[in-house]
Amino acid sequence: AAAAVFAGTALTGGHTRAAGPAADRPGRPDRPLVTEPGGILNPMGVLPGRLPEGKVEPIVFAFLDHCRLKSPKATTDAKGECAQWRLVGRSGKQWRLSDGIGSRVVKPRNYMNADAPLTISPDGWHIAYYRAQDQRLVVRDLTSGKVTPVSRSALPADVPQMMFSGDGSHLALNSAEPHNSAATLVDTRTGAVTPLRAGTVLGLSRDGSTVVQGDIRNKRAPLTVSGPDGSVRATVRLDPKVDLRGMAGNALSPDGRTLLTFSTRMDKAVLVDVRTGLITSVGRINGVVGGKAWTSPTTYFALRHVTRTPDPRAAKGTWPGQASQGVIVDLTTGAFRDVGMRFSIKAWQSAEEYGGYLS
Repeated sequence: AAAAVFAGTALTGGHTRAAGPAADRPGRPDRPLVTEPGGILNPMGVLPGRLPEGKVEPIVFAFLDHCRLKSPKATTDAKGECAQWRLVGRSGKQWRLSDGIGSRVVKPRNYMNADAPLTISPDGWHIAYYRAQDQRLVVRDLTSGKVTPVSRSALPADVPQMMFSGDGSHLALNSAEPHNSAATLVDTRTGAVTPLRAGTVLGLSRDGSTVVQGDIRNKRAPLTVSGPDGSVRATVRLDPKVDLRGMAGNALSPDGRTLLTFSTRMDKAVLVDVRTGLITSVGRINGVVGGKAWTSPTTYFALRHVTRTPDPRAAKGTWPGQASQGVIVDLTTGAFRDVGMRFSIKAWQSAEEYGGYLS
């Protein structure tokens, strides 16, 4: 699928100002690429500078351009524009993650299926990614530049799906394999790993003190509520009307008491009491499908489409564009408001990550 996505919170075409050189220059610091609102984040042939080692502004968006129309060598060259994750800050500044990798296993014909994952904390001050020199999972604190390696013990064998707690202190890892329910919890301050009971992590409380797991494919499976040490506090049977498939992120409220789910038609927000498994409220939402994470006790962050899917019969070689806008949805009214600046990327295939939506 084509992708034109959001940074800070959104996307669509425009203007980019190159603020520095495309290549590394020994002895001179790289400068970021500065994209004005409405601009294109990945102008062809232009690379942003390397992410500085020290403090930078909060990161709100990251993308990996698969460069499908280029040669296999161009899509795997570490110095090229296709093989490194790009990070976009809250002001529109963009850097490349030069010490990270975009692909763990290079297979030219299915390059996008071997992505090395990256994730951004809700406050934008932490990123987790695979380090290039040893292909090891690390967490970088962007307030200081400190990089903490994650212990290799008890990590899922495959590439994990990752989720930060609201304050960035914990990182949950889910197995990326459909039938593998292994999960672990990482203390991002030390890199220590705690194995969790089998089950997909559905959400973490703001401080990571509560972990909720479940099975999105089996409505009869109970929820498991655990502490950060992996100890199980409760096993809770869910109301059979609850559907866990609509949330693509952290579904647990900041206080760890409520799970955000959606109706089968995705037109209603359904709140579930984690302690009882019962539905506490159902409210209609308009113009937004699904959610990414809670932003307050009564709001959550989501994306809404602002352009139509391109015609599949479009001329060969053209770049399709599809844009999404970041929004904050009010659970009490069902209304939403747009947040962040709007940018775009142009790509046939890409990977995207969102963060920094907590002010």
